[in-house]
Amino acid sequence: MAEGTEEQAAGTFGRGMISTCGAPFPPSEPDGPSGSLPIFNAEGHSRRLPSHRSLSLQREPGGLEITRQGSEFYLRLGGRLFLDLAHYHEDQADLGPDGLGLRTLLLEAEGCFSKRWPYRLSLGGLTNGGRFDGSEAFLEDAYAAYLGAETIWTMGQHHEPFSLEELTSSLATTFMERALPNALVPGRDIGLSVGTTGQRWNLNAGLFGEDLASSRDIAEQGYGLTARLVFRPETPPAERWHLGAAFSCRRVRGGDPVAYRSRPESGLTDVRYVNTGDILGADTVTRTGLEAALQLGPLSVQAEYVATWVARQGGYDNLLFQGWYAFVSWFVTGESRRYLSREAVFGYPEVRSKGGTVELAARYSMVDLTDGSVLGGKERNVTFGLNWYLSHRMRLMANYILVFADANADGNGTTPGGDEPRILQMRWQFRF
Repeated sequence: MAEGTEEQAAGTFGRGMISTCGAPFPPSEPDGPSGSLPIFNAEGHSRRLPSHRSLSLQREPGGLEITRQGSEFYLRLGGRLFLDLAHYHEDQADLGPDGLGLRTLLLEAEGCFSKRWPYRLSLGGLTNGGRFDGSEAFLEDAYAAYLGAETIWTMGQHHEPFSLEELTSSLATTFMERALPNALVPGRDIGLSVGTTGQRWNLNAGLFGEDLASSRDIAEQGYGLTARLVFRPETPPAERWHLGAAFSCRRVRGGDPVAYRSRPESGLTDVRYVNTGDILGADTVTRTGLEAALQLGPLSVQAEYVATWVARQGGYDNLLFQGWYAFVSWFVTGESRRYLSREAVFGYPEVRSKGGTVELAARYSMVDLTDGSVLGGKERNVTFGLNWYLSHRMRLMANYILVFADANADGNGTTPGGDEPRILQMRWQFRF
């Protein structure tokens, strides 16, 4: 993006760029706008607004943008839409009907109050069973951040700093769904976190409570501390290493139950082959995670391991659940995964040609939710993926998944054990 001072922006207001945030957004939306932000292009522009405000529709990153002359205020209204097509080669369990379904509809508002105060609101839960519903709507992100000289402070509901794949935007994940071990990682919760970055490292840590009240809540989840450290060794220009570790410890109030479960990496089915059900007597939940990635031009490899310990009171046994995944990705057209060093995550790749960018990928994932008296099941998946990035706003995806579930299936015994279905699914992804 072009750079410019406020004086330059005032002189070119409505015809060029205006300076706002000077640093990227926090990790919950690593692909958010940064630096000098455009307020005009050929798609549309209006100055018939009070108080010298400007409104425009943008191609990159897309959405309706509003800013004000002589001010650092900026607002982008947009969202994302994922439309999936699934075909289930069923073995024993009924995974649901084949056909089209609305996987995700997310509405977003993001921008800056001033140069050092970015913010973001996103409304999710608008889809239910592949249809537009809205009955389970919830605030996904709801935070403001302060950009210091060497730190970023984030306040509100945002991602706990844990897991490379969880922190990667859903717009940029290599596969249609995150891997099975994602069932064990913390997500978005209300908290205060701080992040700082050196030339070869990143450190984020925060104190978090619960998520904003929604239908997703199971019980009072208490409060906890989460931290993530990433090291990026010095390498030749065509090579990049990413090595990280994360730790989280959460105290659960009053022994309320916790639960872990996962779909078979398909978003339109409600079947879960791994499901602990409610785990009673939980006192503390401790998580550790290891992550690594290697990028060699168009070829990249990524892997993670996650372990979760549940310490229980009232005479219940303590539990250990764990999982891991590894995948390889290759850009046939010669591009590379785009690495965002300030957030230590991967972002949406640059699309350089009119024909778009093509990526092939393969992944192995495993999660084990059986330990002691809890028979949550064990599942292994092998996934083959094809991505066609048509533009910065649009992507087509296809995944073929081989599912291998063990005899336990889930903690409630409602799903047949030893099931081995095959899933073919495709996605049209659009950011607006």
